[in-house]
Amino acid sequence: MNTELTNLNFRVANLGSVRAGEFTQKPLTIFCGPNNTGKTWVLYSLYYFHRRLGALKFARENFSDLPLDKFNRELSDMLPFFFNAAEAQFPGAKFSLVDERGSLPDFDRLGEAQVFLLPAERSGLHLIFRELGTRRTALLHHASRDDIDIGALLRDVMFSRYAIPIADYIDWLNLLTENQKSKSQWGHPYAEQIKRGLADGAYRVDGRTGAIEFQAYKKKGDAQRAQPLDLHITSSAVKSLFGLWFYLEHQAQKGDILMIDEPELNVHPANQRKIARLLARLVNGGINVVISTHSDYIIREFNSLIMLKKDKIGELRQKHRYADDEILSKKQVGAYLFDKGTIKPSQVVPTDGIYADTFDEVIVDLNDVNNDIYYGVKRQSNV
Repeated sequence: MNTELTNLNFRVANLGSVRAGEFTQKPLTIFCGPNNTGKTWVLYSLYYFHRRLGALKFARENFSDLPLDKFNRELSDMLPFFFNAAEAQFPGAKFSLVDERGSLPDFDRLGEAQVFLLPAERSGLHLIFRELGTRRTALLHHASRDDIDIGALLRDVMFSRYAIPIADYIDWLNLLTENQKSKSQWGHPYAEQIKRGLADGAYRVDGRTGAIEFQAYKKKGDAQRAQPLDLHITSSAVKSLFGLWFYLEHQAQKGDILMIDEPELNVHPANQRKIARLLARLVNGGINVVISTHSDYIIREFNSLIMLKKDKIGELRQKHRYADDEILSKKQVGAYLFDKGTIKPSQVVPTDGIYADTFDEVIVDLNDVNNDIYYGVKRQSNV
């Protein structure tokens, strides 16, 4: 794991739905909780933090002497710009790194790690990113007309109307043809796991147009290999998984920070479990992973991976076909519940895994209601 980026402590205040809370970035950091509780806002802010570190590292060789309070103040002041929203929507908002020394940690590689974020909007963006780029070109084409406000036009063209993580993802998609010239030897085995274990087919990016195609693998007994399909007519899961596959196949490196908003997006429960195991392999391989999730299947699969860390239970790993590089220790995992304006740490126990009350309460309620309806219908049927 990338130890330079492990155990960074953050404090959040008045950020969207979050009134106050703290969390620690671990090799695997999990945000969960009900809708509209601030998970994505904090995920985006953490992304911005690491982007700022990268910019500082580029601008100055040593930033360990930079006062932490100044860095945090500037970081918080820039939140409205980062979210591309009015300042009035961020009254008193703060996102701060907490360090007792009062300065940025003196890590050799801090700020050099590449941070990559897959937004929840990715499935749609995979389909329209070229149109968004074409729109900018068309607007610039008309910039010479006498009746156009050139300044307003350029502002519309050059500055995205999205939060920076989404704008960055759109820009990344428009560079697919350039980025696919590189190959990640480190990430290739994980990309293959997506192709063969999740998507069940191969992606292709046209080197000239950037168009994305998908070709399903030939099924046993099929007379012909499936024809390539444009991405827009593939399944929702195939659309959703493309960005993660491309990143792993062409760009991922040990020490990176990978953030995913809702990794379970459009994916069947059985494949959600496979995604959890893939993320665990990435963590053990050296990538820091941060996710925001509503998936009980992913959390419970992480629980299995944590419980299987115990000694003398190798037979259970073999019985259920878990690989050694999928097993997680409690020290690698930080899980946080977002609810009622707070961020609360969830206990991680070797014998149980993650205590995720937000899911357990819903499951218990669902079972109670289902049983009440089932037995109520039975009683009525016997009358």
